[in-house]
Amino acid sequence: MPNHTFIALSCSIPEEEQDLFLGCISGMHFTGIEQSNDSMTILVNEQDCPQDIEVLLQSIASNHSISCSILDRSIIQHQNWNKEWEDSLEPIIVSDRIAITPEWKKDEVHHPLTIIINPQMAFGTGYHPTTRMVCRELQERVQKGSSWIDAGCGSGVLAILAAKLGAHSIYAFDNDEWSVQNAKDNYLLNGISNIHVEQADIFTVDLGKVDGIAANMYRNLIIPNLARFHEALSESKGILILSGILSMDETEIILAATSKSFKHIVTHQEGDWVSITFTAL
Repeated sequence: MPNHTFIALSCSIPEEEQDLFLGCISGMHFTGIEQSNDSMTILVNEQDCPQDIEVLLQSIASNHSISCSILDRSIIQHQNWNKEWEDSLEPIIVSDRIAITPEWKKDEVHHPLTIIINPQMAFGTGYHPTTRMVCRELQERVQKGSSWIDAGCGSGVLAILAAKLGAHSIYAFDNDEWSVQNAKDNYLLNGISNIHVEQADIFTVDLGKVDGIAANMYRNLIIPNLARFHEALSESKGILILSGILSMDETEIILAATSKSFKHIVTHQEGDWVSITFTAL
């Protein structure tokens, strides 16, 4: 393999704006992207790197009202990036019962509810606090024989956990093709067969009638769909677990949900993020 040289651009981008930014630059030829809280590192082959890439990225961000600043530009030599990334991932201990582990480290984990994943490009692998908080709430709320929805399923962790907790049927969906395929792969890794997953949009998907919904997504997707969540949960007086929410948006979410006939049960916080659990009235 040629000994390529790469440009690493370290950017400051608010975490809640990173998905939009990634969508805006998805057509560009990047070797890799690493996200961490409010920062992002973009790796590009020096041969493919436009001379004005910093200006280009900031122009794209500005056109979409994204707060982006380039913090650093460095030159690095070729490495086995996939191996470096795999070596950096460790099993995540969510609770005394729940652990999430990459497939290649599954022998290191012996929790009763061990979720095995092959993390790829999908969100929701357990390395973000929102996923962990929803997992802990599912542990408390899923009843055997119940039906659940994993809205914005990402890697499929929440649906897998619901199945392991005894849910009879789970419908999972995401609008991202990569996430849906990754979720399907992870369901097979865990020997789960009672999850139906498909690519769908939160604004048009048929939710049906269920006992519980876990929706780990941003507030701009949650608030407009609260009435639809309530319709899906109204017959069962079911549970709605929301996350992907910054702590500064907690009050707005609670007010919006209670106006749609939800009752607030509990809020949990980890860092700047919260999960909020409701029941349908």
